[in-house]
Amino acid sequence: MEKTEKTGQDVIVVGAGLSGLAAAYYLKQKGIHALVLEARERCGGRILTVKGEGNDTPVEMGATWFADKHTYLVQLLQELGLPIFHQYQKGIGVFETHPAEAPQYFQIPASEVPSCRVAGGASTLIEALVQKIGTERILLGSAVSQIKEQEDQIEVTTEKGEKHLCRHLVLTIPPFLCVGLEINPALPKEFTSVLENTHTWMGESIKFAVEYERPFWREKGFSGSVFSHFGLIQEMYDHTNLEETRFALKGFLSSSAATFSKEERERAVINQLVRLLGKEAQNNLSYVEKVWQQEEYTYADYGKNILPHQNNGHPVYAQSLMNGKLHLSSSETSPVFGGYMDGAVYSGLATATKIMAKMGIA
Repeated sequence: MEKTEKTGQDVIVVGAGLSGLAAAYYLKQKGIHALVLEARERCGGRILTVKGEGNDTPVEMGATWFADKHTYLVQLLQELGLPIFHQYQKGIGVFETHPAEAPQYFQIPASEVPSCRVAGGASTLIEALVQKIGTERILLGSAVSQIKEQEDQIEVTTEKGEKHLCRHLVLTIPPFLCVGLEINPALPKEFTSVLENTHTWMGESIKFAVEYERPFWREKGFSGSVFSHFGLIQEMYDHTNLEETRFALKGFLSSSAATFSKEERERAVINQLVRLLGKEAQNNLSYVEKVWQQEEYTYADYGKNILPHQNNGHPVYAQSLMNGKLHLSSSETSPVFGGYMDGAVYSGLATATKIMAKMGIA
């Protein structure tokens, strides 16, 4: 039976990924307690840290790296007291250009700009934001199906039939997925056109990690960095934890790997690692992967060619719709590092600031 009870809120945020949680966090700092609706049974969206089954090594299946230039993310991490560390990049890198040619080995330059990671995994950032917002303000398993403007409010209906009213609605799901929502009145055609042609960050990615008892690659002088134009592993890095007590290699598989079974992908990965780094690669503790194309709340088939980061940060996303009550706020909508964690934090902050201004809160 459909539920007809309605709850009223000043602000509802759709999506408990980084952008949505950042928006709710910045709003709460000014005394506005947003209600967050999350379709999944977990928070984090495209940030997902899991533990290897062999030695509990924290490995990132989603967003991982950032740099000092990502100032909004860095500032948020500092506010929350979350330590960061530099990605291990010392030693020999491996580059494969063609199956008929031997791998090329090169020394990682000392001048390489360091990539940073969050100690304990990026999910510690999500956990810290959830704690600040309060779990009672986050409803998991609440996929939104309908959005309807009602005079000075917006009515939000979930797939469970639950209805919520709010003065401001923040949509933080990937813009392309907004096309599948029932929105009344319909969004302007020029706005919808941009949504339909916006690339979803992480959507096509297949991430993997191989856990080991010791960093055998370091012992042999390798950095753990691998790049290949033809292997199933296209890009890979050392994924040792901050304390250097848990060891793994982690990276991206080619998009064609989605057609293989998990067992086939694991076998191909180990074989490639043995070929490039040595027979020690056979002695892995675990293999972990995430095929983001299989995540319905992250990816949907575009039905056409969409380039990486296409329309990320498009000026149209700065607009508020439904007479200033509906705001799109995701990593893809950010004009600052759109498609990255920094872009997600920027969007959350910018949207929260915009709503506070409309509510007359300095």
